Amino acid sequence: MNREARRAIERKSEDKAIMTCDEVAEFLRVHRSSVRRWSRSGKLKAYKVGGRGDWRYRHQDVLAFLYDTDTRGQGQREVIGMTKA
Repeated sequence: MNREARRAIERKSEDKAIMTCDEVAEFLRVHRSSVRRWSRSGKLKAYKVGGRGDWRYRHQDVLAFLYDTDTRGQGQREVIGMTKA
């Protein structure tokens, strides 16, 4: 992904510091079950909040998942492979 595309993605979501599962799914253009699966497996960092155990995601953690160089772009490959048509 080039620098211009990366900046556009960051600008689009920079006002959302904390995101719900549905918001992350919409941002990444994948199904929410994919977001949940990545969270359960530890690929995407998530935080349980409240008594019901709702999950929340930090914007910077979602971007780290997408651009993670430690996993050689694993998050980016998974997102691209699962992007809704």
